[in-house]
Amino acid sequence: MISSGSPTRIAIIGHESADLEGVARAIPDNFSVSVAYADQLNYEFPEFSAVVLAMSAYEGAPNSLIEVWNELAELLIPRAIVITKIENEEADFDEAVLIARRMFGEGVTPFLVLHADNGQPCAFIDLETLEIRDYSTNTLEIRASDEDHQILVSEFREEYLESISGLEERKFATGLFVPIIPYSAALHLGSVELTSYLEEVIEG
Repeated sequence: MISSGSPTRIAIIGHESADLEGVARAIPDNFSVSVAYADQLNYEFPEFSAVVLAMSAYEGAPNSLIEVWNELAELLIPRAIVITKIENEEADFDEAVLIARRMFGEGVTPFLVLHADNGQPCAFIDLETLEIRDYSTNTLEIRASDEDHQILVSEFREEYLESISGLEERKFATGLFVPIIPYSAALHLGSVELTSYLEEVIEG
């Protein structure tokens, strides 16, 4: 147990292609963040309040992470999967989600990516509230979605709501809910959403 006043410890793991340092920079200073690449995983994970696995949206993740992930799952340590580099022209967030689920056997997408006319990610749609989280002005603006968006994501939303049925409000902290979060350090997308989950495990 972390003593009162101590920073909450978070581990970020993944292959070097996944921009782990970019993810680490986005996490607020009230967390103590440790970064470990896939070939250097020698942590005692129970020391951490949560673990973030970063995975590039077009380069994937090495199979060596599967064993570590299974260990984390057995310990019920709160875990998130962050799909990085979603701004890259070769990136496919939806395909990366499928790969992550195949590799790690779990993961839920609370947000889907919306794109600007130039093809760049610019917003998320929250599948729980159906709100648009718009970053197109470089500042987060939350607004209601229109009917077209709601129809487009209806099946995804149904799947999401089913996956969280029966879970506590602070579902991330239970270790039973693994969010898969789209992320771009270059476009400043995803850090707010990731932090909102990590805050559930703050101690003291």
